[in-house]
Order: sequence, then structure tokens, then C-alpha cells
Amino acid sequence: MNRRLTWTLASLGLLLGLAIAGCASERPSVRPPQLTMDQISELYIKQALALGEHDPNLVDAYYGPKDWQAQAKTRKRTLIEIRNVLVRLYQDIDSAPTDTSVQPELWNLRRRHLRNQIAALEARTRMLEGWKPSFDDESLALYDISAPFYGQEDFKPMLASLDRMLPRGGGTLTERYNRYLERFTVPPNRVEEVMRIAIGAARERTLQYFRLPEGERFELALVKDKPWSAYNWYQGDFVSRIEINTDQPLTVARALELAAHEGYPGHHVFNVLIEDQLVRGRGWKEFTLYPLFSPQSFIAEGTADYGIELAFPRAARVALIKKLMAVSGLNPGEAETYDAVVQATKLSGAATVEAARRYRDGQADAAQTLDWLQTYGLATPERAQQRLEFFDRYGAYIINYAFGEAVVGGYVQRSVGESEPDYARWRALFDLLTTPRTPQMLMAE
Repeated sequence: MNRRLTWTLASLGLLLGLAIAGCASERPSVRPPQLTMDQISELYIKQALALGEHDPNLVDAYYGPKDWQAQAKTRKRTLIEIRNVLVRLYQDIDSAPTDTSVQPELWNLRRRHLRNQIAALEARTRMLEGWKPSFDDESLALYDISAPFYGQEDFKPMLASLDRMLPRGGGTLTERYNRYLERFTVPPNRVEEVMRIAIGAARERTLQYFRLPEGERFELALVKDKPWSAYNWYQGDFVSRIEINTDQPLTVARALELAAHEGYPGHHVFNVLIEDQLVRGRGWKEFTLYPLFSPQSFIAEGTADYGIELAFPRAARVALIKKLMAVSGLNPGEAETYDAVVQATKLSGAATVEAARRYRDGQADAAQTLDWLQTYGLATPERAQQRLEFFDRYGAYIINYAFGEAVVGGYVQRSVGESEPDYARWRALFDLLTTPRTPQMLMAE
């Protein structure tokens, strides 16, 4: 029996047991009335908001009815109360009446997406109650997928290639790499200007292929003392607040990556299109709430990372790097070599996932994890410490980045074909951003 099927059967058994236990002391004589999908959607939102009172990291964005949020704050509900409702919603969603005005395929996508979101909330509730899953079990429970394993041998070709590309000098390979990157650091007094130029360029590229609703915009803020390098806080009404953490130096290439990931065609565009197409267009209220620890994050992070390459293929990327270098007072003549070095380190994302798995599963302590992150993730000591703090706070969430990008990229390629022009890939990404999908569906299709 495969790992995923074993986990799924065990989870369904647990859900059934919980439902029986919840009814044992007070068994109703009449079954509760059948819930519609919209009623399930509303109850799902209310459970997520209630759970957010126990877990401040859970609710990443919410722009639904304000009184639902107020109720969650004034009437604190226990974890078992929340979980009992989630169990019922999970059981009832398959029998919810079908809306015949919606295409059957699309309606089933909505049903499957919402079922997975409910299951993730129930799993997160159990974690808050004390359940401590393995890294992979947490990945499956919260994100509907688990990342492949990597060993030290998998990263040696990357390190060997990087060794050949970097200037010679003293120190370890990671130290040489980071010394090289330091040459392309954006001066602190130019960070905001560089980020605005990069986001503007990403927006311009995206608008060549996507029509976004009138009034969409972003607010940019520079922050400190965060375990992440950047964050998009979606406000609703087609507005995002993009925060850039200035604790660590910002390189030119990283500015470009964050512009696409947090802005266009990444998180900002994803949230704008969801609000426009699914919330306002179809009235599906469940999308007014984004629970961070859910399969939706795998889609969000995977599409955002994939969007970097889509928005900036090599020629466009190098052109923007040259522009950002000039604004930063750096030498644009080094842009092509610099870009080649950065692109050669792509596998360091997988190394970071593996570091998190080993650390969270107790196979490596903090010191060993910091060493792994510096050796195979090519991180500076400061960046490695920041990533360790990320693992402590967000657990298996790290799989959603590099692995999410790989899965989304594979899905788009299978949907379009390698010989198709760029606009076909943009169209496939648009469909993915505006249609409910689950991570397992991206693997299967």
C-alpha cells in the first residue's frame, strides 16, 4: 500500500472516529438538514476564523463579512468545538446539492478544493491540540502533497558547476559565492526605488498577457525583524501590501525575484484574480479567506515562483538586471555572468527543503541544520539562521516554494507543450490561477 493511500485511509478513519465520539454523548434523533455548498463555505470560513484565534499565523488574508471576524474574536471557541464542525463539513460536502447553473467539471473542482481546505484545517486543529506529525505527514495533511527526498550526492553537480564559475579565492565555496553576490547588493538607500522599478517591470510584462481589474494596485513597505524575506498581505478590493524585509542585504537578482513572486504575476495577481473571478464573479465566499496552512498555499507559492521565469525569460531578465544595476550604482556589464551564476544555484531550494525535513524529523539538530543550509543551501550564517527560524514557525510550509515551482512548471508544460509560444504558457497559468485546483491534481493531469 503506498504512503499517500495509507495516510489517507488513516485520516478518514480518524475523522469517522471523531464524528462518532462527538455524537456519543448526545446523539440526535433526527439527522441535521442537508447543507448547501454555500452553507458549507460559510461554516468553513467561520471555523478558520475561530481557529485563527488559536493560531495567529493561520489567517493570511480575509476580506469577507466583518461581523464573522468580530464573532470569532468575541466568542472564543475551543479546538474540539471547531474540529467537530470541520468533521461534519468534510462528511457532508460530497452530498451537497449541485448547482446546475455551473459546468459540472467546474463545480466538482470547487467541491474537491473546498474538501481539501476543510481537511487541512482539521489537521491544523489536531496539531494545535498536540499532534506532532512527521515532516512528510504534515506536508500531506496540510498541503495535499509531500516533497521528494534529496541526499548530499544530488547537490554535488551544482556545487561543482558553481566552483568552476566563481572567481578563485580563499574560504569555502559558499563563502566565495556569497562574496560574489555581495558585489551586487542594492545600497540601502536605493532598495525602495529598485523594488518599485522591478515590480513595475513585472507588472508591465504581466499586463501583456493578463487583463487585470481596474483599480488593482499594491502598497510597498520596508520592514525588519521577520523570519521571511518578503510577504504579500492581500487587503481585498484588488489591493496588496508588499513588505520587504531589510534585515538581510538585497541583491539585484533577489529584487527581481521578489517583484515577480510577491507582485506580478505572483501573489498579488493570484489574489486579485481570485477576488475578481471567483468571489465577485461566482459568489464563492470561501475564497475571501486564505488559510496559510492549506493546499491553497502550494498553488499560491508554486505559481508565484514559476511566474518569475515566465515573466522574465533570460533576455528580459538580463535586461532588467542591467537596469537595476545602473540604478544601484553597479556595473551593468557584469549582468550576464552574474545571472548565469545565480541560475546555477537553483537546486539550493531543494536543499533547503531537505534541511527542514531533517531538522523537523529530529535527524539533525540546529547546528547541523545551519551547517547543511550553508553547505548545500549556499546560505550565509545570517540567512541560515533566518531560515531555521522559518522552519520553527512554519514547519513543512517550505515545500511550497521550490517543489511547488517544479510541480506547477511540470503541469504547465504538460498542458501546453514545449514548442508552444509564450502566450500559451501565460494562458495555462491564468487558467490555473482562476480555477480551483489541488496539488494532487497538478501531479495527475
